[in-house]
Amino acid sequence: MSAGRHRLAALLLGVGLFATGNASGASWAIGLAANSTAQASAGSPPATPTGAASACTSPAATTVKVTWTAVAHATSYTIWQSTTSATSGYSVAATGVSGTSWTSGSLATGTYWFEVSAATGTNWVSARSSATAQRTILIAACA
Repeated sequence: MSAGRHRLAALLLGVGLFATGNASGASWAIGLAANSTAQASAGSPPATPTGAASACTSPAATTVKVTWTAVAHATSYTIWQSTTSATSGYSVAATGVSGTSWTSGSLATGTYWFEVSAATGTNWVSARSSATAQRTILIAACA
């Protein structure tokens, strides 16, 4: 094994991972050592959430409920919100959401759009959903 491969194996072993491969280096496998706290995974990101929608929780409230269709194998969802447009200016509003709905806290006066992404574990995140219809928060009212 070359010095470079020894370093790679040592680095991987230091976090509980191990690598094995053939002499030519054409094929390598990564695995977890017994009792390791490291995480190894192979797979692909979950599907993009569909059916994202938003609704005022009541006409006299300043909160919005966002709903979407469940994604197979998703372990959590992230909610993104924009006050700029339906296509830009998004920032994270909530992470680690476990169901298929989320209700905002009290929102400031303005216009809001929301998107949703799905996660599988800590390694795989989907693309974000299409934006919801805009919601406008007026003084003590939601439209």
